[in-house]
Amino acid sequence: MKRHWDAVVATLGFALGVAAMAGVVLTEEYAHAAGAEARGYDALFHTVESAPCATMAVPATLVASNEADR
Repeated sequence: MKRHWDAVVATLGFALGVAAMAGVVLTEEYAHAAGAEARGYDALFHTVESAPCATMAVPATLVASNEADR
C-alpha cells in the first residue's frame, strides 16, 4: 500500500513540476532571465579581460605537481 501512495505522490509532483515549467516558459520570464544572465556574464568577462595583470611571473610556491622535486 505504501508503494502505491509513493507512486501517486511522485506522479503528482512530476505533473506539477512540468506545469510550473510550462507556465514559466509561456510567460517569457525564462527568456528574460536567460538574457539577463547572458548580459551579466558578458559584462563580467569584459571587465576581467580589460583588467591588467599585476605580474606575469609565476610565484615559486605555485609549481605543477609533475615539476616538484622528488
